[in-house]
Amino acid sequence: PEAPQGRRVKPIPADADPTDPRWESAFLDLAQGLVLAGAKIRIINRFVDIPVTKIRRMYRVLRDMDPPSGPILQGNARFFAMPGKHTSEAWNFQCSIFLGCYERIGNITDVSLHRGWRMLAAFSVYLSLTDKLSRDTGVKRLDINHAYALLTHCGFLEAGGKSELQRQECPVCLMSYLVVTTERLDLQGCPICAMNANSVRLAQQGVDSALRAQPPKA
Repeated sequence: PEAPQGRRVKPIPADADPTDPRWESAFLDLAQGLVLAGAKIRIINRFVDIPVTKIRRMYRVLRDMDPPSGPILQGNARFFAMPGKHTSEAWNFQCSIFLGCYERIGNITDVSLHRGWRMLAAFSVYLSLTDKLSRDTGVKRLDINHAYALLTHCGFLEAGGKSELQRQECPVCLMSYLVVTTERLDLQGCPICAMNANSVRLAQQGVDSALRAQPPKA
């Protein structure tokens, strides 16, 4: 897999030691890949044993900017799964696509993978899969910091972590979507079916308007 902007990153096993000379270059590549993706300093520092001053220097050299500020976790579990002021049903689907990528990356080998490497690899695949959709429709996509927060709420980044979010398969369209485990599931319908129903409704409104605009027959 490649990090954003085409930077190839060597797979790192979960038990790799960042101070081991055999893995030092791979962890450096991971750090640079996370910088290119726009990850916040505390996220990079969590996955890679590199001083904060060096991460700041990487940002200035690789991206000619300072690292993004703010807390590493923004928004609760509902932000990723339930439509709100700044999100729609499509946002739920974007989050589900990324989680699918993360799960599949974890199955490419029998060896457990380093969580930071796996997150970056999944994010790169996610960007590739959604690139055309984003260009054609302008749909909102996750950034790398959203991806980290999403994985945290799903319990993937901690051994035995509590899962506030999980994917559920729609019995109608068979697409997977996110649900909040602490909310009533019967009130969390499939966002794809909701978007399809809205498209049908808008199309029917257009037909009805066109019919009303036609002059009456003589």
